[in-house]
Order: sequence, then C-alpha cells, then structure tokens
Amino acid sequence: MPTTVSSAHFLTILRPWGAVSEPTYKRMGQLLDVDPGHEVLWIGTGSARSVMWWAERFKTHIVGLDPESDSVEVAEAAARAAGFANQIAFQVAPAHDLPYEEDVFDLVVINALSLLGHDYKAIIREAGRVARPGASVVALVPSWQREADPADAALLSQRLRFTPQLVVEWRRWFREGQIGDLAVEDVAPNSHWIETHFVGLIVRGWRVARWRGIRFVLSDGVRTLRQLVHQRVLGLSIIKGTR
Repeated sequence: MPTTVSSAHFLTILRPWGAVSEPTYKRMGQLLDVDPGHEVLWIGTGSARSVMWWAERFKTHIVGLDPESDSVEVAEAAARAAGFANQIAFQVAPAHDLPYEEDVFDLVVINALSLLGHDYKAIIREAGRVARPGASVVALVPSWQREADPADAALLSQRLRFTPQLVVEWRRWFREGQIGDLAVEDVAPNSHWIETHFVGLIVRGWRVARWRGIRFVLSDGVRTLRQLVHQRVLGLSIIKGTR
C-alpha cells in the first residue's frame, strides 16, 4: 500500500530547501525570461516554499493549483504568514482538467514532484492549453537516466505513487501538448537531487510528520528511491518549451 504522507511532506522531508531545492529553482529562473507583469500558473504547489520564493524573486502574480486540499491548506497558511496573500492565489482543482480558459497564462510551471500519482501526460496537455501562444511551459520532472528494473519502478509506483519517465517520453508528451522548441537539462549532475544522508532524513521526518514521517523515511519505497538516486539511475530534469 502507498506510504501515507502528503506531497508537501514528501518534498519537505526529501528535498531540504537551501541545500537541494533552492538551487533547482534558481536554475529554472535562469532558463526563463520572466517579466514582473507575467501571470504565472504553478501546478503542484506542495508546501508553497518554491512558489513564494518565485513570487519574491520575480514579482509575478501566481496562481498555485494543487489537487490535494491538505497541500493547499498548508500553502495558503504559509503565504499569508509571509505576506504574499495579495500576490499568490491558491486553488484546489484537478491538474489534469484545469478550470481555466485557453490562452490565459504567460508562464506555466509544472512541479511533477508535487503531483504524485497523477496523469502527467494529461497535465502537460492541459498546461499547453491554458498557456498563451508564445508562453513558456516548464516542468520539473523525475527522469530515468537509463532503463530501470521493472520491479524497482513498480515498487516506487505502489509505495510512493512515484512514476518517473524516460526523457524521450517526457519530450513526446510535450510535443503532443503543442509545446515545442524543447530544451532539457539535468539539474542534479552530482545525483543529489534528494537528501540521501540517513540521519538528516530521520530528523526531518520527525520534524515534519512525527512517527508517520519516521515510518516514511524507513519505508522500502524511500530506501529504493535513495538507492536509485545514488546509483544515478533516477535523475531530475527541467524541461522547457514554448507554446
């Protein structure tokens, strides 16, 4: 059965902000031409740490959408406490069936790590639909660096709802979503896109979700995930395209 932590807790435990997550979003920002007047849709908010960082750095208005009401509740509270209530709006809605008209947003960001178990192909299609012509669509995605053992892939899916794809598959889904001019970059060439230090994981698991967090860190799903990342079988990629 799946390991029961929210997507927000999944990221908070496995991807400490300063050492792991923040450099990823800095690099994503460097790849984009972001204007302070842009309307941004952020699909998969998690705890909203990355969304707030983006709002502060680029001064854009952001709509943060997440299918999980628990994640949105955490995100809204964090944004209010940090003073972003007028700059970031949050919504609970299915990522594969976005509640927006066509050609609305200047930039669409997809954080696949906050969308565990969801239909990535449909999400990318919807991102292309709501992006304005000429707008950028960028996704942070888990990607197999080579063919994975089917047993490992099945375990990640069953235990963590974690479903990486080969880069060629991600690219195909972007093209099918009418998103072209694709560029792909490995954001973790040293393989450390999650925290692999066991003691650090235990400490964060306890801080974030107490015994549930500890059980999550000790689960066979997280153990397999850590091994695959350490072996560089499983990486993290930024895929950027233009609508």
